[in-house]
Amino acid sequence: MLKDTYEQVDGKSLTQAMIISKAVDDVSVLKRWDKVVNDNSVKGKELEKITDKDLRIRVQLSPQTQEKIQNYKYYFPQLVGTRSVTLGVALKFIFKGALLMRDDATLVDFQSRDVDSIIDSCKYKLAELIAPTNKVAFEAIFSEMKNEITSLKK
Repeated sequence: MLKDTYEQVDGKSLTQAMIISKAVDDVSVLKRWDKVVNDNSVKGKELEKITDKDLRIRVQLSPQTQEKIQNYKYYFPQLVGTRSVTLGVALKFIFKGALLMRDDATLVDFQSRDVDSIIDSCKYKLAELIAPTNKVAFEAIFSEMKNEITSLKK
């Protein structure tokens, strides 16, 4: 589901590594992980449709992304009441959080959001409204705006 969401917003095909990195970055502003962990509204593929290929994650992630995922692996057990969680469970919660935060603004800590994440969030929302023929121009204008804003805060 998250792959489809990101690809629809970006308008291009994304690799597993890109999706994982994007989700880890997106959830960095979540403040209500208890709601994410306990929410059952997000359902993945039906069990009959899951193949062995879907369960394999063989990607090369940056050390920063790996460290963030490892930190979540240490944080999630206190929310679920276990001694530890697997990498798969940690990624499941990260993906679920990335999906839920799109619909529920109360999960996000807006004070810790930086300018880049606010711009990216607006970009994704606006990209859904732009006609496919205008997507390239929209991306260029939005990138230019982001660069100008980023240069102002330095």
